[in-house]
Amino acid sequence: MMTTEQFEQALSASIKTARPRLEIGLDKVGELASTMAAAYIGHYQPGWPRLAESTLERKAADTPLLETGEMRDSIRHEVDPIMLEMVVGSNDKRALYQELGTSRIPPRPFLGLAMAHSMPFAAETFGKIAVAILTGK
Repeated sequence: MMTTEQFEQALSASIKTARPRLEIGLDKVGELASTMAAAYIGHYQPGWPRLAESTLERKAADTPLLETGEMRDSIRHEVDPIMLEMVVGSNDKRALYQELGTSRIPPRPFLGLAMAHSMPFAAETFGKIAVAILTGK
């Protein structure tokens, strides 16, 4: 059995490992979300409207959001180790138009969808980090 003082010392030592553990966790979640977002491109997702006939006539295949693969290949994740924040996105302006829609394009969210679908993994990842910090393992 551990005394209160021993637990305090162990927790103090373990807390010093929290920031790097959280940074690694954010990177893992970001990697999953960016991989998922890229995989959604070219495949219909629940709630996405079918492509317009005019779009299908000029495309070789019924592949929503996929034209050249440039937008898909631009998806990245970044972790800010100072603020402990993670961003998943694209520097391709077409990604914003497709994600949110425009007056001519219905929204087909792939970034938000990937983030939502990665939340169970995030909960598991950060739950394990919390347990490791509290137990000193």
